[in-house]
Amino acid sequence: MRALRRGFTLIELLVVIAIIAILIALLLPAVQQAREAARRTQCRNGMKQIGLALHNYHDNFNKFPIGTQGPGYVSNWRGALLPYLDQAAIYNLANPFHPGTGGYTAMQGLMVPVYKCPSSPLDSFALNPGGETNNNLNSMMLIDYVGVMGAYPDPAATARASQCTPSTETPSYGLYCINGILTYNKSYSMRDITDGSSNTMIVAEQSGTVGNIDVRSNYYGGWTGTGISGDATTLTAGSWGSGTTTVRYPINHPTQSAGAQYTYGANTIINSYHEGGVHTLIGDGAVRFISENINFLTFQQLAVKDDGQVIGEF
Repeated sequence: MRALRRGFTLIELLVVIAIIAILIALLLPAVQQAREAARRTQCRNGMKQIGLALHNYHDNFNKFPIGTQGPGYVSNWRGALLPYLDQAAIYNLANPFHPGTGGYTAMQGLMVPVYKCPSSPLDSFALNPGGETNNNLNSMMLIDYVGVMGAYPDPAATARASQCTPSTETPSYGLYCINGILTYNKSYSMRDITDGSSNTMIVAEQSGTVGNIDVRSNYYGGWTGTGISGDATTLTAGSWGSGTTTVRYPINHPTQSAGAQYTYGANTIINSYHEGGVHTLIGDGAVRFISENINFLTFQQLAVKDDGQVIGEF
């Protein structure tokens, strides 16, 4: 007698395929979460390196770098930190980062990995980010971290003269403040942080979009300064700037509101692709992940160096 050879039926094959598909569907989110956790850790480590660079800069000069300089195209704080991020050769080649010197030519296409958050899918060398004509025509790196100029309204506004001034441009490019650490045309030291360095934010992540629009503070590229002239203490009305922001809106604010609708505005949004919040660099060098649900007044107080307010846990 010949033994009958019995193969798989069509139904059995379909059942096996369905089981495999279910297992893949269950496994894929776990793999994606693991990858995002690794990217998030790398993003955090990048901010930690920025913090160390800021403190090394402070040790050398007894002050932090100027947040953003003007008038013109002099580099913001990101360029000033290059020698402290193992990029001294690039800094010496590019400095003073002015188009007339060929400095920006040296920065074309240059990727500084510490300034890129791997969780962000945004193009680091996009032309016209935010839909702004003539933006980043030099194809320089667009950076995922922004310096904090302070907050508006000033949490200490009732106790002192105004620390903020509106842009003179029409439409307005927002409100520029000097109640933070990385402001325009002026540098501050540790002794100016009277709220305590552990209670003051100096750099925040800005690696997401507002709606679907890229409005990171990278006008002309991530290294550019500001169009503002004069000492920040005179509160000269601003025109445009890059590399810094005044906190005026909550984390991951979804709309292009006043001052946050242009890549050169004063109030670009602090945001990210991380679930539920952003990484921030505190003045003492610590990196803290702050929820997008944080009380907004607390977030403003965290952005200000000398408002005399007790923040507590955040």
